Amino acid sequence: MIKTDIKLLLVEDDPPLGAALHEALSRQGYVTKLAASGAAALSAASDETFDLVLQDVRLPDADGLDVLSEILALQPNCHALVMTGQATVEMAVRAMKLGAFDFITKPFPVDVLLMKLERLLGVRSMEKKLADLSGVSDPRSRIITRSPAMQGVLDSIAVVAASEASLLLLGESGTGKELLAEAVHAMSLRSRGPLVRVNCAAIPENLIEAELFGVDKGAYTGADRSRPGYLELAHGGTLFLDELGELTPAVQAKLLRALGERTATRVGGTAAHRLDFRLVCATNRDLDAMVAKRQFREDLYYRVNVVSLSIPPLRDRREDIPLLAAHFIALFAKERQARIRLTPEALEGLLRLNWPGNVRQLANLVEQLSVLYPGQQILQRHIPRPVPDGRQVGTLFEKVEVGMPLKEALAEFERRYIERVLAATGGRKGRCAEILGLSRQALWDKLREHDSLAGDRGMTAM
Repeated sequence: MIKTDIKLLLVEDDPPLGAALHEALSRQGYVTKLAASGAAALSAASDETFDLVLQDVRLPDADGLDVLSEILALQPNCHALVMTGQATVEMAVRAMKLGAFDFITKPFPVDVLLMKLERLLGVRSMEKKLADLSGVSDPRSRIITRSPAMQGVLDSIAVVAASEASLLLLGESGTGKELLAEAVHAMSLRSRGPLVRVNCAAIPENLIEAELFGVDKGAYTGADRSRPGYLELAHGGTLFLDELGELTPAVQAKLLRALGERTATRVGGTAAHRLDFRLVCATNRDLDAMVAKRQFREDLYYRVNVVSLSIPPLRDRREDIPLLAAHFIALFAKERQARIRLTPEALEGLLRLNWPGNVRQLANLVEQLSVLYPGQQILQRHIPRPVPDGRQVGTLFEKVEVGMPLKEALAEFERRYIERVLAATGGRKGRCAEILGLSRQALWDKLREHDSLAGDRGMTAM
């Protein structure tokens, strides 16, 4: 059978064997690209899209299976077959864990290779047919990952989505909590209803009650008509409350009552409006600590925390960085009609970063590189140096005067640390808030709180 549209990346460093395989595969109709080293293979995988990869294990400049791992990270839809001169059980297990379909031991007849490739194409075709027959893809497929920890979260999402239990998503800013909330809604029995998203930190304190519960006509000056709040708008669907920890005590109390009675009373009204929604909440704050400090109601905490899932930060799933980087490169290439290309050294630079802003920070960096260097090769010098992390905190302690009361010393340390992070981020408060694990509103509160201490020492410039 002649293949005219199957692109195959052949990674083989032995010139005679590479040339012979290239000729044999080309005669069979495979559009074949030969790479004689790991660097050449990664360069090809960064520039072109392949359907199959035929990968040699021994390469002059790299471990072939490490190269394969990076290729599959760049191209998750590519299917792999591994070639080796010394097949072992350990090697086979490692290759399969990386995503290889099968392996073939050298030397081998070309007919055996072609048969294995035919089987691989059959699996590829079946996967495509199953995806077409399903009508819609798995909503979890939007969460791009190879991390076992993140895969565990996705498996839990599938189980939780089938229930009506309230779900609390915990994790740092930028880890993908909103995407997971969308997946829960899409996989639930309420998927035909609305998904109402509310960022509690983005709504001014004096408006949050009206936005959540709605307003009756005449409730206050300017309220010339009645309008429902987010709780009513989520009827029949899912209500996603992001940054839950930012709610004021008064709103927490009213929300608790609404969840218990399944009704909401609008601001200025007396009628109780029936509520019917599935509740998903998210926060990057430590609600247990807030409950202990009486900053968050314990009864509301147990109401929203029927099931909780902790989302791992990007630094704990570094195997996802090449995969996510490739996704964002392709995404921004469509917008700008120019695709940047990561060198292996640049990719190493990405892997060394601390990623306090998580996936959102990675997306921001790739977009920045796409704007600054459209269509160019990204080198290691283009990758920023890591933002100061916890290992550098000790120098800040040295600047706190001995003899201060503990409360003042902690306040001084906090102020100095915020100064450092703001300086490292060029004064961008949104970026600073992500690194500190705070909402923008919480950062503003901290800045106001420390303003009296700062005086002319630089805080006002932030």
